[in-house]
Amino acid sequence: MAAPKPKDYRQKAPSNIGVGLARSAGQGLLFGFGDEVEAFARSLIKGEKYDDALTQVRSELETFREEAPIAAYGTEILSSIPSVLSGGAGLARLGITGVGKAGAIESALYGAGAGEDLESRAIGAGVGAVAGGAISKGAEKLLPKKSAVAKELQKKGIPLTPGQALRDSGSIGSTLITALEDLSTSYPGAGAPIQAKRLESLIKTNKVLLDEAVEPLGIKIPKNLTPKESYEYVDDIISKEYENVISKLSLQNTSNLETNLLNAIEESALDQIEQGRVLKLLDKYLFNKVKDGKLSGKDLKNAQTELRRLGDSFSKKGGFEGEIGQIIKQAKNILEDEIDLQNVGSSQLKKINRVYANLIPINDAMQQAIIQEGVFTPAQIIRAIRKADATKRKTQLIAGKKPLLETATQAQQVLGSQFPETGTASRLLAQDVIQNPLKLAKLVGPAAASEILMSRPFGVSPLTGLLTGISPTVKTTTPATTALLSQRIQEEQP
Repeated sequence: MAAPKPKDYRQKAPSNIGVGLARSAGQGLLFGFGDEVEAFARSLIKGEKYDDALTQVRSELETFREEAPIAAYGTEILSSIPSVLSGGAGLARLGITGVGKAGAIESALYGAGAGEDLESRAIGAGVGAVAGGAISKGAEKLLPKKSAVAKELQKKGIPLTPGQALRDSGSIGSTLITALEDLSTSYPGAGAPIQAKRLESLIKTNKVLLDEAVEPLGIKIPKNLTPKESYEYVDDIISKEYENVISKLSLQNTSNLETNLLNAIEESALDQIEQGRVLKLLDKYLFNKVKDGKLSGKDLKNAQTELRRLGDSFSKKGGFEGEIGQIIKQAKNILEDEIDLQNVGSSQLKKINRVYANLIPINDAMQQAIIQEGVFTPAQIIRAIRKADATKRKTQLIAGKKPLLETATQAQQVLGSQFPETGTASRLLAQDVIQNPLKLAKLVGPAAASEILMSRPFGVSPLTGLLTGISPTVKTTTPATTALLSQRIQEEQP
């Protein structure tokens, strides 16, 4: 009796769709090493020989690819994305941060995993390293991507048009799209929706800055208010908060305050004449308000306000006047320290003072934008912040320590410094349409297309998501696609 023939694992049989999808997914998740992992597992669990199991797995995988190439290759490529992302994060932790380097390493690994012998693995790794690095680097430089500043603004709740989101991101594709949107703002019909969305971005920026200004007091501004109405709403609340707090404040004993102030003046570098000037100012705005060794809440607040004003005024002049300004500021700090010691509720007054100081540049910017109903541009708020910086040579502004400055600077970079307007071309065309209404039909198409492209159905722009999704998709699928392409080319060679 003849011995039975050994089973030929290379013989192709109809594949199981579920097994095929799972196997393709495993290939993607394991960088092309899924077949080896499955064969090893079968050798341990079922006792099969590793080489026989590997041959069968590869044969069945190839059959599935031939029967359902879209499902097979699509599943493998999509399944590789999480592994590529986690692999990139791991490389970053090792200090390998370049897009091209990471793409080359991951593609080389996948190329090696897709090979079936030493030669094909070497070729796959080489092709993957070269092609993967080049494609990843090219995608980074050529395809649209959202700028880091735009991401920060969107985290703060500021909606952006596609052109704004891509501005200054460093890629050629982003630059082209931003330029196209900028040019389209004055294009008949298409410009109006773009300008409308840009105005929405600017108004929201105004509201975000107001929210930041009142954050110390935790004031929640209603969403349906305009920036001007929001400011009036905040101003009313602060006035009420101030009246409530100031009535509870007082100094029941001013002797310690007077002693500390006199010591600070005597220990200063001022001569007797300058010390006398400081004492006269303190007498006028502070000491003369003391009654029976006490200071009321109203007198405390007035003294604090005047000492701040005088300190800033003298400090700006520099020289001897600047030294007087520093002593007056020190006097204000001594007064505030004494308020803290004698008043439990003074922390609320500090919050009110902080909010009041934050609102000064916003009020100034709104005054600059009075013809735009108080909606100010990033350039206007930055000028106002600079004006409000009382430090010599604007050191706080330069150091970026002024409140509101970070958001204002980010908005300046992304939104620009100009107030959105319809543009000369649109205005001229509007005049032409009045004379010949039939020309209005020509605007319908561009206007409708622009409205759709600029839409934000759920608060975000689908077009922005589509444009910025191209580059990461290319980069995360490059290892799998380059490896599979290299594998197919090798298989088709004679």
